[in-house]
Amino acid sequence: MDMLCSAAASACVLGIIFSVINGMTPSEKLSRQMNIIFSLIMIAVVIAPFAKKELSFDFENISEQAPEDMSYIFDNHLEDMISTNISDNLGKALADQGIFPVKISVDINNSDEDSISIIKAEIILRDSSQSEKAAETAAQELGIEKSLVTVKTEENDNAAN
Repeated sequence: MDMLCSAAASACVLGIIFSVINGMTPSEKLSRQMNIIFSLIMIAVVIAPFAKKELSFDFENISEQAPEDMSYIFDNHLEDMISTNISDNLGKALADQGIFPVKISVDINNSDEDSISIIKAEIILRDSSQSEKAAETAAQELGIEKSLVTVKTEENDNAAN
């Protein structure tokens, strides 16, 4: 970071100096020649802090971290896909019972032992007339306790937001 700050500070100072000197040059031909010289000096000054530091293209650290990062991304994507799939199937099961939810979300836990457990389910309905039936059907379809199923109405959900 110090190298970058040093290079930026050098470029700013040289830019100011070059602008002053460029304004003092009498002819256009001399001005073009001075711009070439100033450009070369500017390149040298900006590159100098980086040239002093030994550059290393050691990708060992990146390759060690990449599998963990990719695994994390894959696990999150997999959880989202599974949760969406379960929510869609629950929506179909509720529709078969005559219940048409506005939104269904199912939170899951995908453990390292290759098991999936449902943490909770939330169903949002247009009105509360079928709340009890929706909770019972969801608990039965998901194979979880009824206490893990939350049924809300659109009005309650909008008031919470």
